[in-house]
Amino acid sequence: MVTKYLVDIGKRVFKPDEIERAYTKMVYPETELKNPVERTAYSMLKVADRIGIMDDLGSIYVETLPLLPKDAPPELVFRRDYLQRKLNRVFDLPDVQVVDFRQPTINVLVPAFDFHSVSAGFFGVFQLARFLRKTGQHVRLVLFDTFVFSEKEARKRLQQYPGMEELFDEVEVDYIGGREQPLYVSPDDYCVATVWYSAYFAEKINNVLGRSKFLYLIQDYETNFYPGSSSFALSDLSYEMNYDAFFSTKALMDLFIKRDIGGFRTRELRGTFFNNACSSTLLDHDRFVELNEAKTKKSLVFYSRPVVDRNMFELTALALIEAYRQGIFNPAEWDCIGMGLGEGEVELAPSVHSIHLPRMPLAEYIEAVSNFDVCLTLMASPHPSLIPMDLGGSGAVVVTNTFATKTPEYLESINKNIIPVTPDLYSIVAGLREAVERCRDIETRWRNAAEMTYPRTWDESLTDAHLDYINQWLAQR
Repeated sequence: MVTKYLVDIGKRVFKPDEIERAYTKMVYPETELKNPVERTAYSMLKVADRIGIMDDLGSIYVETLPLLPKDAPPELVFRRDYLQRKLNRVFDLPDVQVVDFRQPTINVLVPAFDFHSVSAGFFGVFQLARFLRKTGQHVRLVLFDTFVFSEKEARKRLQQYPGMEELFDEVEVDYIGGREQPLYVSPDDYCVATVWYSAYFAEKINNVLGRSKFLYLIQDYETNFYPGSSSFALSDLSYEMNYDAFFSTKALMDLFIKRDIGGFRTRELRGTFFNNACSSTLLDHDRFVELNEAKTKKSLVFYSRPVVDRNMFELTALALIEAYRQGIFNPAEWDCIGMGLGEGEVELAPSVHSIHLPRMPLAEYIEAVSNFDVCLTLMASPHPSLIPMDLGGSGAVVVTNTFATKTPEYLESINKNIIPVTPDLYSIVAGLREAVERCRDIETRWRNAAEMTYPRTWDESLTDAHLDYINQWLAQR
């Protein structure tokens, strides 16, 4: 509580760029502070660090401050810094300097993140970085975005994510978001883009090195994240660059081929796909049956993410309300639980509201998913997302939507606990009705979960075939 109070005071006293510069000096002591206000902010951060609340300060500050400005400046004077940030600084990238003292390195370009809201996509980035070490090359996470980053805090947070506890010991980590120093590279470095705007940085690095292709980790068709806008156009242009693609899921790769996004098909670009490991927990058969038969109340969980448009919160909430109105769910027999980023309740019926799970560490989430009976999770994307795999692989019956190459056949081939529906209100409600019927068959739920074809571990996700593909990319100049 005290820490949040101090953050509120700091935000009133200092501008974001003043706090950002003071924090940069904490990371890079050679940073020059420009004025007395920045020096005061820096002094306060040093005190916070000395009394042991620096990590909490950084976490709370990130939670309350958007990584990008969302609204026009109140005085309606559009300045360069504001405009650059609105466009993810693709025209204000860090300098790149070739030096002899660096060993050849694969640079994984990582955007801003916060462990309070980190998504499954970041696990894909970090696990790919770990996998790249199998090439024999040195690997570096390049944190090129401007955000509050503390390696000490990050190391502590990583202990909550199974399989990534030693990440920062396995790979080099270099924060250059403050733009106080260039990115130093060897003449034989390589780049991996992990989000659309990092592709612009990868292209810049390749131009300096005289290298032809970067590896583009494509985890969604990110142009769809924006309405028609500057960001829409710039995101789509990133797919016209020169790269070898590494797609998350076959459905996403199929979309790029079918729609020839960025000329992917006509330019005959190289591409392969992998499946991000899910976080399912399937109890042994007897325990699963015993626990589910003993339940006096079932649980309906839905992905509640109103802050992200592509998760279709409005359709999700309306479908739940309609399902309750039709009597598909009896409040005396069902709990309705929202999980995801952004709190909020849904009024399901008079005096009946959903409850919201707090954000939890991955280990706690893995334990929780084994307790749910029916799941509703939507995403307006060719990517299936991981929630259907997490829940379906744990024995729940999952209602999720189709989208372009994310067909019913594709989804059902992964897990027969998944019920694919068209993303309209009444199709979703019909899917929920079917899910209630199917969740009574505990034996089939367990068998479908056990037969899921989607990987549960990263050793299953990233294979020798993927290593061969990456080595072929490395062999190019």
